[in-house]
Amino acid sequence: MKKIPTSIYLLIVSAILSVSIGYYWHTAGLDDATVLDAVAAVFITGLPLPYMLGKILPYTRGAQQAKKKDILLSHNSQLAEVGNIDTLILNRHGIVTEGQPYVANLYPTGVSPNTLLSLAASAEKQASHPLGCAIYETASQRGLQLLEASTFNEIPGCGVEAIVGRNSLRVGSLAWLKREGIDISAELITKNDQLAQKGHCTVFVANGKYCRGIIAIDDALSEDTLKAIRKLKRQHIHTVMLTRENKRTAEAIAKKAGIDAAQGQLTTEGKLREIQLLKARGTGVAIVERGQADPEIAKAIDVLIELAPQRESITPEDTNLPAQPQNDHAIFLQSGLLWDFAALQEIGQQTLSRIKLNKIISLIAFILILPPAAGAFYSFGIPFLPAWGSLAGQGLALLLVAINSLR
Repeated sequence: MKKIPTSIYLLIVSAILSVSIGYYWHTAGLDDATVLDAVAAVFITGLPLPYMLGKILPYTRGAQQAKKKDILLSHNSQLAEVGNIDTLILNRHGIVTEGQPYVANLYPTGVSPNTLLSLAASAEKQASHPLGCAIYETASQRGLQLLEASTFNEIPGCGVEAIVGRNSLRVGSLAWLKREGIDISAELITKNDQLAQKGHCTVFVANGKYCRGIIAIDDALSEDTLKAIRKLKRQHIHTVMLTRENKRTAEAIAKKAGIDAAQGQLTTEGKLREIQLLKARGTGVAIVERGQADPEIAKAIDVLIELAPQRESITPEDTNLPAQPQNDHAIFLQSGLLWDFAALQEIGQQTLSRIKLNKIISLIAFILILPPAAGAFYSFGIPFLPAWGSLAGQGLALLLVAINSLR
């Protein structure tokens, strides 16, 4: 059911109030001309014009400010939602980090480094995940011979499994390989802990029932994002990183980036649970995505912020095409920089501040004009405020609202 605007209720109240005042003075014996003038004056006084304009103009002003910074809003009222945000959820790749993962090191067991990389790349050849793509590209650049997989299965949040030649390969997380019963040496588990504490992603490579080593993958922190996080802290915005990666890795990256909190090894259901916990504390929650957001997560949060694709990921054929949001209800930052969210949040808070002051102006005007318009002082010999006087008062209130909204 569509919500009825507050202005409609105020208009109804104005009509009821004016009729009630008119009836009172009519029964008191005043002449019809005076009664009708009082009815008109009270009705004009109660018109919610300052209230309506007091919301429309700040939203319009804020939308113009946002547009100058290449920020696209789905609707102007999103500025109020942004102004109430106090928690921002970040993903790692492409947001906190540059989104260009690379193979930092190889830690083989029982095979050569090139063999380890070749096995992983053969399994990851059809993978869509950024880490799998980084492994495949590194092997290609080194000129390693790769084999075609006869079967391939990509398991979200875990890794990939493939049959390559006579080999059954699994490439993915430590937890997943443990669940699959893969034999992993204590030395590799210790190395995994050391790498995680430094903020590296670790990808385990298993051939059959035995783990053949670890591929350490890194992704440089985004300098633009680090600057934005520092600004968000000054604005008292709480930042949280939610990721599928190892908890220690997530915590190490969060510490380096200055992020307030981090949760790792989260599935989509886990992320939804964390979002619900944040909202249960009464916080306004926004999430930053680059590209298509998970529909379930998009519904769970208050505001969805989409960053434009990174320039490095835009093909030559796409350079002349305008960047567009993937979600119709998202706020789209055309610059692709998180810094612009910090600027947008300031605009949102300014918009809310203007709306609040406009409401106060509207209320004061109503309180000052209504008594004389209704004849509250008539018994003391003070005449009714005529209809044109109420109209003049409304005009002054509208002028003050306009000045405050456009400053």
